[in-house]
Amino acid sequence: MSYDVVALLAAEPGMVAVAHSLRDAGADLAVRPLDGGIVQLRDAEARVLATLEPAQLVESRGEVSRLLGAEAAVNLPDTCWWAEVRARPDAAGREAAHRVADGLALRLGGGVWTSGPGDFSLWEETGHPAVEFEAEEAFVVAQDREVVPLSSWITDAVSANALRGTVLQVLTPRSSRLTHGLRTLITQPMARWVVLDGEGGQFDGVSGLPLRWDRVHGYVPDCRGGSAPEPAAGFLDISPLGAHLLVDLAVRHGASFAPPLGRAVELVTGHLAGVLPAGWGPHEPALAPWDRERLVRLVRHRAPRTAVLQFSGRQEAGPPFTGGARVSWAPDGERAVERISLAIGFEDEGALPLGTLPGLVEALAAENLLDVLHVRRARGRRDVTFEPRWHGLAAPVGMALGPDGVRRAGEEHALAGPLRGEPLGEAGARAIWYPAPAEATRQRAAEAVAAQLRHLAAAPRA
Repeated sequence: MSYDVVALLAAEPGMVAVAHSLRDAGADLAVRPLDGGIVQLRDAEARVLATLEPAQLVESRGEVSRLLGAEAAVNLPDTCWWAEVRARPDAAGREAAHRVADGLALRLGGGVWTSGPGDFSLWEETGHPAVEFEAEEAFVVAQDREVVPLSSWITDAVSANALRGTVLQVLTPRSSRLTHGLRTLITQPMARWVVLDGEGGQFDGVSGLPLRWDRVHGYVPDCRGGSAPEPAAGFLDISPLGAHLLVDLAVRHGASFAPPLGRAVELVTGHLAGVLPAGWGPHEPALAPWDRERLVRLVRHRAPRTAVLQFSGRQEAGPPFTGGARVSWAPDGERAVERISLAIGFEDEGALPLGTLPGLVEALAAENLLDVLHVRRARGRRDVTFEPRWHGLAAPVGMALGPDGVRRAGEEHALAGPLRGEPLGEAGARAIWYPAPAEATRQRAAEAVAAQLRHLAAAPRA
């Protein structure tokens, strides 16, 4: 189990401050620089004791309390830098990490946050500082944190293992919660959230099913008893959680990002949460202030590779939200598709702003920012983190088809499907909003939306 240390610094840690702090960890330790400004400390046997990431300027301060807790955000310096150290979770690694982080804080001002105590019994030497141990077809990242984000550690481990074809498994104690970004990643095929049950076993944090270790596939469902396995004790807790509004939106961009990249995110969060995003970045923490021009520069810099971005709202203003955008390029290198996924947290289902959805659809269509929109509702914590317990299945609220789709299908055909559609917008930029049947069960509503999609796909071609 990992041991992580974050130094929240009052000044930028330059080369001199970093060099002195690395020396504080021990004169007998070797310093090894890696790509991307990452620095490792190794002992005499070449074992990695600690890995220091380049510091990031904290321009979206709500990320500190969102990911590290409210206490970490108390008395933050006016200017703040986030410097994270991941340590080997034995005594030598923890000591090295603290000497580095404490040395930075003493020289530059600030404070130090630490994760849980870690568990060295799970540790193996691997080729990546974020990977705890491996199977033939899976790698395990263990995190002993109250809130586990989609961090650079995790995204880099996923990239590093992509060519091998191995899949991500995130291991946490039962007390941990995942951010929306990480939980979205972990629900991809073959990925898994592995939760220690505190009694020597483990279970799947999404399904609750007991797991066992397999040297080929990593953690797999434990079906050795012969009968259907039961979810872990307490996983089916039905105590109130709050409610999430889940939004998935696809936008097609032309040359020079016309319509503007990031504008759709602003319309969605403005209509449904009342505020624009506070921070964004390629991973969590999303520390840069929301700025569409900077966002475009990053996406263009990564072209023609796909760019994945994270963003979050202000914790103190409006309902909390967090999400991601995936921007992929067409073969011509000029057109791009932006796929947005976000979750907004509310106290209960009665607080969901369902009445604003038609207005959102109309606003998106007016700026040519709507291809297809899907909106669902689900149980979930208001802070938009996910506990290892049953959240139920998301129920459709409705879907929308943008002006290009309406033109391709023909408005008459689009309105003749199994769901009653509501035309919105001016002629030439008309979209259709299809609300799911309000009184239908989740399954019936999902079937109705699927039937509408089949109907639209069967439109006669001109």
